[in-house]
Amino acid sequence: MMATYHLLIEKSHLNNGKPYSDLFNRTPVLEEIGDYQAEILRRNRANRDDVTFVKESKILEPILRSLDEGPHSNLRRYPIHGDINPQNLIWKNGILVGLLDFENVSTTNGPTIRDISQFYNTAFRDAKVKYRLDLNLAKQVLLYYKQCHPMSNEEVRLIPNLMIAGFIEDFVYAFWMLKNDPERARRYRLALYSRAAQWSYSNRERIAHALLE
Repeated sequence: MMATYHLLIEKSHLNNGKPYSDLFNRTPVLEEIGDYQAEILRRNRANRDDVTFVKESKILEPILRSLDEGPHSNLRRYPIHGDINPQNLIWKNGILVGLLDFENVSTTNGPTIRDISQFYNTAFRDAKVKYRLDLNLAKQVLLYYKQCHPMSNEEVRLIPNLMIAGFIEDFVYAFWMLKNDPERARRYRLALYSRAAQWSYSNRERIAHALLE
């Protein structure tokens, strides 16, 4: 489904009028982290989520800053979906019939490979250790994808860094949810997103090697 969807995007010449986005969405995420840190420091009393956010964000900031966009700056970018995950898929009688939540298409442009990295982050976690990627499943998905859509080694090498940036962005969004919609935020775990980003960062060469095999 994703490969077919990407072929449609690439052939349709869609233009949302927005400039090319930073591959790692670095600037807005770092700004949000700084704003939340400053807000927490201004308070007289910090709760457990605040303490976790400050502690983990100080680890994640230098990781996000270190990601190198240069080798991939020539990749073509499109108004991609940006959030393809099991919750946004519609099934009927065991057949995939629809895809929801296209809000990112109107605001950002990115390489199609970003959809795959986000899907890995949400749907292909290790069954026993949730912050790790199930490399076997990830490899299988990529093999099926390539049967319908070509992919360069350069794109595959970018996947681990996109995963890292995605987890850090999810970490910041989870904190926003905890502040603004605590009822829905029960399923968001700050420490888990942070550990997933750190594991992906420490194992980025291993991930890339496995996907390129």
